[in-house]
Amino acid sequence: MSASSPAPDPASIRRPRLPGAVGFGLALALVWLGGQFVRQGVSDELQANRPELAVLWLGESPDALSQLARLRLARGDAADAARLAARALRRSPLDDPTLATYGLAMDRLGHPQVADRAMTLAGQRGWRDLPSQIWLMRRDLLAARFAGGFAHADAVLRRDPNPPPALFAILTAAARDPGAVAPLADRLALNPTWRPAFFAFLADQACTPPTDMIAALLTRLASGPTPPTDAEIAPYLRVLVTQQRFAEADAAWRRFTPAAASAGDVYDGDFAWPPGSTPFDWSLTSGVGWTASIAPSPDGARGNALNVDYDGVSPPQRLRQLLVLSPGAYRLSGRFEDEQGSGAALFGWTLACVGADQLLATAPSPSGPAGVWRTFSATVIVPPDRCPAQWLALKSQPANERTDVSVWYDELVISPIQGVLRTGADSRKN
Repeated sequence: MSASSPAPDPASIRRPRLPGAVGFGLALALVWLGGQFVRQGVSDELQANRPELAVLWLGESPDALSQLARLRLARGDAADAARLAARALRRSPLDDPTLATYGLAMDRLGHPQVADRAMTLAGQRGWRDLPSQIWLMRRDLLAARFAGGFAHADAVLRRDPNPPPALFAILTAAARDPGAVAPLADRLALNPTWRPAFFAFLADQACTPPTDMIAALLTRLASGPTPPTDAEIAPYLRVLVTQQRFAEADAAWRRFTPAAASAGDVYDGDFAWPPGSTPFDWSLTSGVGWTASIAPSPDGARGNALNVDYDGVSPPQRLRQLLVLSPGAYRLSGRFEDEQGSGAALFGWTLACVGADQLLATAPSPSGPAGVWRTFSATVIVPPDRCPAQWLALKSQPANERTDVSVWYDELVISPIQGVLRTGADSRKN
């Protein structure tokens, strides 16, 4: 390959294009590559010394010629860059950075077929060469060759522990084409290090979270060798909850979380698992004078339980779980132990509709002797209107003076009262 190779007529070269709005959006997302990847990728490769002097000292050294070619390209002189890179390639034909420099220069000079051959060879030989991988990613995605485009994107993303959002935006734009979802899911199934950050970007940073796309990707991953993790599912569920799509969020959580598939209305009421990060997991927070944790039961025979240590006067911290109960009557019940025998009056479980101040029910903690497990219960009526989801929360009423207490809860259950008709979301359990 040399700079003297006959250049084809650019007008005779036809490249496939993505149709409609998808292609237009992807093209916009890729605009930044046109002017940035040469400046960023090439500049990263430049050495501190002056390549002009290196050429004078070393003569026809391919390394010196290659460095000078990259400098010429970074300064916008594509013709001289191509000439110098061609000279370097005659002495070292398979040098990856030089091939990339030659390909980039020929692309800027309007010789796409020559550039394509050079960049393809550079990309095959050097997966860590940033300019060639970005160029190939851009080429394949614009031509709707999604499997190849995502492979090159993976090579770029693996280089940086904190990938730039612009790259995730490009993947998102490409995946709006229905034909891109399967290749992207196949790439994500390899469990690259950037996968959790990509799902977080889709849900939290995209201007309009593409919930249909996220659901499709999660569904494909769920049936593959690397199912989605709690951390990857949680951002999607939070978007649905924010959009008040509570029943859809509950169904997705149960579909993608194996432990939740057979869970009752209260998830992990036995406190057997560490807290997760979805809205349907226990949300335990600690602060000054308040510590909430899941720990071995004090009697040593009941597995884990919920423990709250409280000084009685500091602001209580949030401890709750999101539920999606159908309209109807329920019984909220559980077990309670008070280590000092003086903390029952400070605590009680409440159930309230999301977005409403009025409580549906309160289950006070029963008073009694220290160190003895006691049961408690309360009746709950979920109204048919304006209550699509509920917060189950442990509330505390601070005392007038400091009173250090340590209380325990276990076997927390919400069960339907027999004979009362339930509709809607309850159909998932039938």
